[in-house]
Amino acid sequence: MQTCVKAARYIRKGFFIVSAAFIALASALAAVNSILRFIGIGFGWADELYIYLVVLMVYFALPQLEGTGDQLCISAIDSWVKGKVGKKILNYFRQLVTGATLVILSYYGIQVMLKAFARNQVTYILMLPKGILYALATLGLVVAVIMLLIIMICNKGEFDDVN
Repeated sequence: MQTCVKAARYIRKGFFIVSAAFIALASALAAVNSILRFIGIGFGWADELYIYLVVLMVYFALPQLEGTGDQLCISAIDSWVKGKVGKKILNYFRQLVTGATLVILSYYGIQVMLKAFARNQVTYILMLPKGILYALATLGLVVAVIMLLIIMICNKGEFDDVN
């Protein structure tokens, strides 16, 4: 069981590092492109690329947020619930609601991805296959679902406090 939790922690951290790299790259690209546009030589493709990087950053951060319990957190309810048993019930409820939502999003993400591949859809400027972008986003959702299952089964509903 603990091996499963440790492996999930490494996967989660890996996704989070990729997410951080995406936001850093998107920020740098947007800054450089805005300076170049001020000079008059901006790149049109940069806008599309950093939008995709920001969107993918959100999906790749999901497993880390779910693993630490930072995704769906309502502080008023957390502070209202007292006692260890009450907090554990609240954690399981949050995980079930979030997990069900992520399963539904994953299902539709797979459907959209398959349609994009079947239609050979590409992005407007960069001509990247949209199916690959949808597959990366769906991967983030699926890994987040797996993280929730590991927390519910192996960690007995307790979120991972180890960063």
